Amino acid sequence: MLGMADRQEVQTAFGDLLTIDGGDSLSPWSEVWGARVHGGAEDVPAVVKQTWRRPEPLEAWQRTLVARGIRTIAPLGPAVAVGDGDDAERWVAYPRLAGREWDGGADDLAAAGRLLGQLHAASEGLAIDGFPGFEWGSPDRASIDEDIEAIRDAAAEHWPGADASRWIAQLDDFAPLLERVRAADVPQLPASLDHRADNLLFDAEGALMLDLENAALAPRILDVAVAALLFPLEHPGSGGSALGGEEWAAFRDAYLEACPLTRQERELWPTALTYMKLEWGTWHLTEGVEAEPEGNLGYLEDLLTLDEHERFPLG
Repeated sequence: MLGMADRQEVQTAFGDLLTIDGGDSLSPWSEVWGARVHGGAEDVPAVVKQTWRRPEPLEAWQRTLVARGIRTIAPLGPAVAVGDGDDAERWVAYPRLAGREWDGGADDLAAAGRLLGQLHAASEGLAIDGFPGFEWGSPDRASIDEDIEAIRDAAAEHWPGADASRWIAQLDDFAPLLERVRAADVPQLPASLDHRADNLLFDAEGALMLDLENAALAPRILDVAVAALLFPLEHPGSGGSALGGEEWAAFRDAYLEACPLTRQERELWPTALTYMKLEWGTWHLTEGVEAEPEGNLGYLEDLLTLDEHERFPLG
């Protein structure tokens, strides 16, 4: 799990500002604890989690989004340091939002797409000092060959009947694909790069985003591609497959209504989609394979074998 500090160290750093609840982490992937923030007429339900070592740019973005009406989270107070010097971890308290998980249906997908479009529209033109840039993949041939071998090994281990030839052939052509995406003249903005069901809640008003910690200054179109490919990742609502055509259409149409794309982004879409499939999907199919929750291996097999251009047209 992310974070080396234990619960008591984090509690000590926050002091009397809040009380961390007992019990297990709220997330299977990192330490996220329920808490109660003090100081008002009533305690505020919260979650405590690790954040960026230099959290100011992220906090500035989050507060701007909330001020502009986007249904996401902003810190309840400044992050606290746990540890000393450059190695100190930063921990933060966020409001604990109420809602239900994705039900696997198209209505929720439309709500999720609309929220991503609204988030992008609210982020356009923002200039936030110190916001980290997107980390591009490597065109190095040795790195590409390692990925090809890792995909072969993972397919043999987890999905022995799957045809991984399309993925492998695309990886073989990764270097020029990377160059085309990097050179494209498309809008860049602070992007979550993690807009998927596991980070969302839903209620009668739509979707709520719970986690912006993986954000970077990135081409907007890549954030849409990540959502198309990875929305069901590690979520039981996937039903054991990637988004289907009607599910993707519900997400896409709601997104485009909230945030129309430029001509250049539309032209880049097939290339951007394949780039993010290879760059981020390869890790989830190799080092990052998770058998839980039930259905995730089925989702990953579908991701491995699908034709992304046919499955996720921009319309």
